[in-house]
Amino acid sequence: MPRTSHAEFTTDHRGRTTLLRGLEPPALLALYARGFLLTNRAEIQFVYRAEGVLLSIRMERQRTRGDQHDHALVSANPLVLPQGVTPREIDVLTLVALGLPNAEIAGRLGTSPRTVTTQIERLLHKLEQRGRGGLAAIAVDASLLALPVPGGVEGVAPIAAVGLEQFAAALRWGRGASAAPDTALAGRRPIVIGTLAALSGIAADDGAEMVRGAALAIEEINANGGVGGRRLEHFVAGADLFDPESVEAAMAQLVGAQVDAITTNYISAENPFLLETAADYGRPFLHLDTFQQHVDLVEARPDRYWMVYQTCPSEKYYALAFRRFLGELEASRRYEPANRRVAIVETDSASARIAGEGFDKELAAIGWGVSARYAAPVRSTDWKKIARRICEAAPDVVLVAHYVPDEIVTLHRLLVEGGFRGLVHYVYGASIPRFRDVLGPLADGAIWSSVTSRMDSDSATRFHRNYVMRYRAEPGPSQASSAYDQVQLLAWSWARNGSTVPRGTCKVLREDVYHGLNGIYYFGGGGQSPLSYPDGTSDPTIGQVLITSQIQGGKSVVLSPPLFGSMARLQLPGGRDQGPRAGLEGV
Repeated sequence: MPRTSHAEFTTDHRGRTTLLRGLEPPALLALYARGFLLTNRAEIQFVYRAEGVLLSIRMERQRTRGDQHDHALVSANPLVLPQGVTPREIDVLTLVALGLPNAEIAGRLGTSPRTVTTQIERLLHKLEQRGRGGLAAIAVDASLLALPVPGGVEGVAPIAAVGLEQFAAALRWGRGASAAPDTALAGRRPIVIGTLAALSGIAADDGAEMVRGAALAIEEINANGGVGGRRLEHFVAGADLFDPESVEAAMAQLVGAQVDAITTNYISAENPFLLETAADYGRPFLHLDTFQQHVDLVEARPDRYWMVYQTCPSEKYYALAFRRFLGELEASRRYEPANRRVAIVETDSASARIAGEGFDKELAAIGWGVSARYAAPVRSTDWKKIARRICEAAPDVVLVAHYVPDEIVTLHRLLVEGGFRGLVHYVYGASIPRFRDVLGPLADGAIWSSVTSRMDSDSATRFHRNYVMRYRAEPGPSQASSAYDQVQLLAWSWARNGSTVPRGTCKVLREDVYHGLNGIYYFGGGGQSPLSYPDGTSDPTIGQVLITSQIQGGKSVVLSPPLFGSMARLQLPGGRDQGPRAGLEGV
């Protein structure tokens, strides 16, 4: 890209680049654009080196009509250096802003501390500042931070540009790199964690949260000396949940790179061949697919699937928790049903069916019945038809087992606008931040449950603070912290095992108990999946708590189970605590 060039292009989560004007951008700059989409920031500016030339880069998050996900609009223009500052001094200014002392700056730039001192004195004079704090402020305010960061981003202040470069480095592996990034080659061989994430398609919001949570854990572990003196490296392979070819290709990238372990969320539920690939690969495979069928498979064939761990309880507990919720609802006398009827809306997918065989009998045992069932495709459901029928039937509660936020947002809006005055209980989907972000005040009153949620603890508070500081967004209650826990679980098991040997690592996972952000990880109950409290175990010290919450004022308030919440906090839709309603009388 010549000195006089100007360029503008867009990049999406998959890395598909569209040139709008100018010359084709460097591959690394396109990777930075993908990394930018993972940071969740609205825009970012920095300096980029291209063939010895400094370019001023501006990235903006945009979404055009009809698109499900954002893309990055990137503008590249020649950098005009301020007040006689030289390109070398831009490097020094960058490292000063990242909090490094002169000796470390000198080491990264291959010069002496004395030379760095002189360069800083010149910068102070040119930029009319009294100290390093002023230089750092100018570097950030004037968008003069240079990428790639000289010497890498290990051990530097976690500001926006650092997170962007970390994500770009992790994504770079997926372009065919055969070795770890250069920063990892200085010491012992790094331990490589591969993350298979849905970074495109309808599950991209959860995929991005997963990558961010894992990245925070890796950063924290490295800041504390790594595992046995070995650094962790992150290799991110992106795919579309409902595109098996892209999932297969992403998994092949991880296996080809010989990562030491693989983390993912629920991609394996829709792509069960991943478990076969993981078994053939023979290294720890930690997933969140919440699929009892896979738990049963692992339990039946421990000789083949000894390395497969589902790091959350399975979907069967949603049905048990919903029945319990109805009983607690009546016992609280906050909401008195008129017809004791439930309408069920489920995704047309085997891994998402909650109200299966025996569910009607379970409800009948407590005096409830199912008024109607609706099968909803993953995409393009006729929500108007379903919402109209629900409003006409006026059941007391609607149970929605559909996890795509853009889809259930439409359903919820139609129910509210159609005058439905019952309770709407979502299995997981309404916990995704996008549900609240899109609906705004209309989301208030929605109830959701999740088999794995971040618990109230000092470590969870620190995680939340660090996530917001880095990504300028609130983490959802499940995915980001679950991914963080997966990485910490692996690091903990490697440390206790004394090596990354897969058999020993998995033995530690099976036999010991780990306390994470999302609760207790105990895999000794069979199937290498945690127990669920209170429906799978009555002991909260060995089970993950299945939380049921209600969105109130844009925040989630825990209603159940009793040790962790209270049904007395329940608010009727629209904030009503009593009064008549269509087909149902309030208390």
